[in-house]
Amino acid sequence: MITLSELVERDKRPPSVTVSMTCYNHRKYIDKAIQSVLMQKTNFPVNILIHDDASPDGSGEIIRRYAAENPNIIPIIEETNLVQNGKSFFPIVLPYLTGKYIALLECDDYWLDEHKLQIQVDYLESNPDCIAVYHNILPINKFGEHDESCRKENEHDKGFQDTDEGDFKAGDLSQNMKHQIGSLVERNFWQFMSPEDIAFYINTKSYTGDSKLFKMLVGQGRIHYFKEKFSAYRRVRDEGDSFSARMARTGEYEKYKRQFISIVHMNKMLEHFFGKKYKTVYFDILLWELKSRIKFRRSVVKEADLSSYNEYKNIPFYAYLFFPFFLVYKAVRKIFRIIRDT
Repeated sequence: MITLSELVERDKRPPSVTVSMTCYNHRKYIDKAIQSVLMQKTNFPVNILIHDDASPDGSGEIIRRYAAENPNIIPIIEETNLVQNGKSFFPIVLPYLTGKYIALLECDDYWLDEHKLQIQVDYLESNPDCIAVYHNILPINKFGEHDESCRKENEHDKGFQDTDEGDFKAGDLSQNMKHQIGSLVERNFWQFMSPEDIAFYINTKSYTGDSKLFKMLVGQGRIHYFKEKFSAYRRVRDEGDSFSARMARTGEYEKYKRQFISIVHMNKMLEHFFGKKYKTVYFDILLWELKSRIKFRRSVVKEADLSSYNEYKNIPFYAYLFFPFFLVYKAVRKIFRIIRDT
């Protein structure tokens, strides 16, 4: 894995940005998303990659129209849906991520400030110890109206929280992403990754791809967060095909199992790329198993796909005796973290 200092040293190109946009059934929203990128005022080139995962609603035709009118837009329109067939579209878009920096945007969201990219890239250019920058978001509903309820509904989902400007400390892999991925601009470290490492990243299962990417970034350098609301995030749970909507339709146990599998795979990913593990991962897995047996009367360890991780497949019964001590440890650690952050 390339270090941040090596990345900065090897990529001395003038600033440029590739905006990677993803689309699936976003016909109602995609015009505003694309126009918000086209309105950006920058002193560097911006190229736009739009990937449509075989949307049946005609989103692809809108993308083709914009591409015909704007030579800096690269359209990738799939004939068959990759995600629904258990495939990742990342290997397809990767060769087109050519900018010194990469910005992300889903096509049901949009940017609010025409200087957003310039502000974020200027910061990265001036701070070589910073791997990426995020910013605050304006939460909106499916009608495009400002709606703060999504923050209240997701108090434990740090991606929606309105927090003060600051940094995510480099190398602290215990941190979780606190801001929505569509506000991200990152250094293009992918260009220096081996095919084997890219395949390992793709095959790492995660509850959300946002969390997986955040771990990869914070493992390499600090991440800066701007308090300003430079983009709008559309929260739709009662219809459509967004992650939020799909999770709202998913059963509680299936969501629980998905999160559990994510913990195991993320631990392996961190060990592979950074030589680190979550310090309490084994006990965390024991805790998830115990909660599964109590709440769902099912063994999440037995039913999860852990064929590659033998150390987690057979949990000795006596390990459960350590739970009271482990829970006290976690509670104390949480208190110290709250004190540290205040």
